Amino acid sequence: MKKFLLIGCLLLAGLPGCSPAASPKPDDPTPAERPYRLTVDGKPFLMLGAQLRTDFFRDLDHKTLDQLDKYFELAASLNITVAQIAFSWSDVEKAYDVYSDAAVKAYIDYCEKYGLKAEFLWFGSFMCGYSVESHLPAYVMDDPDTYPRFAPIWDGWQGRQFFLKPGTKKLLERESKAIGKMMEFIDAYDKALGRPHTVIGIQVENEPDMLASRHYSAVGESTSNLWPGILHHLDEVGKAVKQASYDCYTRVNITLDEGFEKWVPQVAKREGIDYVGLDPYVADVNRIGELMDFLGTVPGNFPHVAENGGEFYNNDVLTLKALSMGCGYEVFEVVTTPDPQLKDWTLRGVYNPDFTPKGQTRRLIDAYGIFKGAWYDFATAPAAYIHPFNIQKSEGQEKTSETVNLASGTLTWSTTARGIAFAIDGDGYVTAASTKADKMIFSKEPRAAEKGQYDRNGSWIRKEDALLSGGTLTLEPGIIYRILPQ
Repeated sequence: MKKFLLIGCLLLAGLPGCSPAASPKPDDPTPAERPYRLTVDGKPFLMLGAQLRTDFFRDLDHKTLDQLDKYFELAASLNITVAQIAFSWSDVEKAYDVYSDAAVKAYIDYCEKYGLKAEFLWFGSFMCGYSVESHLPAYVMDDPDTYPRFAPIWDGWQGRQFFLKPGTKKLLERESKAIGKMMEFIDAYDKALGRPHTVIGIQVENEPDMLASRHYSAVGESTSNLWPGILHHLDEVGKAVKQASYDCYTRVNITLDEGFEKWVPQVAKREGIDYVGLDPYVADVNRIGELMDFLGTVPGNFPHVAENGGEFYNNDVLTLKALSMGCGYEVFEVVTTPDPQLKDWTLRGVYNPDFTPKGQTRRLIDAYGIFKGAWYDFATAPAAYIHPFNIQKSEGQEKTSETVNLASGTLTWSTTARGIAFAIDGDGYVTAASTKADKMIFSKEPRAAEKGQYDRNGSWIRKEDALLSGGTLTLEPGIIYRILPQ
């Protein structure tokens, strides 16, 4: 099976998408070819996502599969393109060689209902470096001889927690078989639905690096002794996805724990892993830029923020920074479980546990609305042609003005209400939008402007003409504009 679509694109907005690239991964690209861009079904795709901890909703809040609709509806309300859905090994393997496709069908149905693509986050042997009882079929938990683990074991939120030894033979055989079954179920249901290709990617484990970078002393091993088993484990589970008849990318999310710069390239080299993202949990816009630059130096990698705190007040700024670099961005999380055990641990949801909005919720929704409306240009334009506005400071600025050079002259943007805006220089047009009623002044008066947006196929859908006053365009909040130079 082909390696998935991690290719150095030098696309002008409006040109066709890239074709799939076969393995092996390419050598280190030249700076002009970075970052690699993401395509799905051979077409450009904008990674703009948020996570649903469906394992929490089911294990802690005792929701059934048919009681999750409101969570997916809430996710879609954020204007994301892809929902990241926690999928436990035990969701597909209920007992030894007893498999179920119920969760696969339910999550695909919800995503189709709300117009979302899906990434399944495979919570198998490792979640944040731990092994969690509720994520595993009981036979793994109950048979330490066949499935070796390190000594510590304790009671956690979702049953017993412990540390399986990564890369052991029988564990990999069983986990690879289970994820292979999940892929079979995805393929069969996708075929039954007429091939919408709802599931576009699989995250292999969740922050597996933490076993080596954070929990090494608890298991009495050195970091260097743990990493070879982790790398082998990720590779083999990833290969089980890549060998399936259903085509999707594989990725791994890594924390910023000590040594991540060394191990990210090692994970990315695995045949079973297409690319690696970072979970920074930082609100500093410059740091986000530095991390995306680093990921862009990893051969064959698509740089992306795999998780960042949904509680951050400035996710609009942080996301625009990543997208303007040709990267992806995903928020943790849509809404946090109200379970009291997590009250002081992680209330990172964009929404409160009772589904009420937080102070930053509207800001994120508005920003993601204009990113999604202009998704095709973000996904295809060279980063040098994507001009973000009001991301010089992490918090944004209430009143500011910026001037950039376009192919057709200069453009000066200004806001008096902390607008977040962009202008993307396309092939014979400029795509622009803001979250506020900002102004754009063109040094050369455009011949026309129109309102519209891109459909799911990347076609521009014109809605109506936009009013130009000489070279000045007053932007309506949330409206996508296409400006046509003379």
